[in-house]
Amino acid sequence: MKQIKYQSDKIFTKLNNFSFLLFALCLITLPNKTLTQNIFNRQTLTGDWGGVRGTLINNGIAFEAVYTGEVYSNLSGGLHQSSVYLDNVDLTLALDAEKLFDWKGAAIFIYGLGDDGENPSENSGDIQGISSIAAYNTWKIYEAWIQQNLTDQKLSVLLGLYDLNSEFDALHSANFFLNPSHGIDPTFSQSGKNGPSIFPNATLGLRLKWSPVPSFYLQTTVLNGVAGNPNDPNGTQLILAKRNGILSTTEIGFINNPRRKRSSSNAPEHRRHIGRLGNPSYQGKIGVGLWFYSAKFAPLLNPEQTGTDQKIGGNLGFYLIAEQTIFHEKSKPDQSLEFFSRLGYANPRINRFVFYLGGGFVYTGLIPGRDQDVIGIAAAGAYNGNEYKQFQSNMGKQANPAEWNLELSYQMMIIPWLNLQPDIQYIIHPNTNPAIRNAFTMGIRTSITL
Repeated sequence: MKQIKYQSDKIFTKLNNFSFLLFALCLITLPNKTLTQNIFNRQTLTGDWGGVRGTLINNGIAFEAVYTGEVYSNLSGGLHQSSVYLDNVDLTLALDAEKLFDWKGAAIFIYGLGDDGENPSENSGDIQGISSIAAYNTWKIYEAWIQQNLTDQKLSVLLGLYDLNSEFDALHSANFFLNPSHGIDPTFSQSGKNGPSIFPNATLGLRLKWSPVPSFYLQTTVLNGVAGNPNDPNGTQLILAKRNGILSTTEIGFINNPRRKRSSSNAPEHRRHIGRLGNPSYQGKIGVGLWFYSAKFAPLLNPEQTGTDQKIGGNLGFYLIAEQTIFHEKSKPDQSLEFFSRLGYANPRINRFVFYLGGGFVYTGLIPGRDQDVIGIAAAGAYNGNEYKQFQSNMGKQANPAEWNLELSYQMMIIPWLNLQPDIQYIIHPNTNPAIRNAFTMGIRTSITL
């Protein structure tokens, strides 16, 4: 009982801090009656800052702040029946160098990230994750890069701290879900010494993207082989060492019925349709990617306690992604049903998960009168390789073939700057450990554009 009360106190402390933040932000707008009166119609909580925000955007300076908070409760099974609160702050600054410095086709991007709270997977006992914002509690510069687009927006070059998942192994419709495996599959996300250059650790990289026609693209990236510091997750850390090697990823894709749209009324109007900061829209996409680490890794069947050094190369894998709009209302094309799927494979001698299969359906505007609400159902299955299962057997342990996560989620736009997303997840064979019972978790995400 004391443990439950202690955890509840921590959650309410978080919520009180969050409420104070909202109250303080609302006070900022009170001196301007126009801003206060339009608080339920504006696109951001703090509004246009008396015209300052709009002026900055028109001059090539776009700042965005988003607060995301979640409460998750593990109701049955797993490791503990308990609740946690976690939150995330995203601060981004996008500079249109063409408007600011007359540097044609160039853009600069800086992304600050702050994470706090506990990981709901500590209660459910799963390995794929429950929340896509769960991370070590710290503030950092997450991304910082410069991009140059050339040849009439057909070639894009990017250099700097870069999240490869922003463009590689990425599906628009799948990002709706809160489970991390729908953002990037675990055969890739759990590879390497500290994971690839994805949330919450990005590293230095160079990315090239070529799109001679809007319906086709070829992109490749070369990054430092170790993202962040495996021994110290605090802050922004970039360790460049020969032993790290490199991670290279190449993806080729085809797009059905591509078109351009603006991400929001406050987003800068980017004429570029290629690369980051653009927001392409389409009815369908299919892509295949290949990733490879140049460094050598210890094989799963050669535990360190043997005292031998038999590291091997060939840490590689591939993925296949696809999504398609399979139905949309004639009078309202944005009211639609989308399907997505993702498949991944990794070298079983080095990586625990050798195969991944996931997919789902997302419907926007299913309920009449709620045109911007989104509902979706998805499944994600991560399969152990034979070498991992043999390793577990050698250690006197057993492992189920796979962990499956089933998710049902509904996102409600309360007002333009406030979204609520109730979420239910059921985990079959958490962490593929037969000793852990299937877990049932329930949570809600709050997203506020400041």
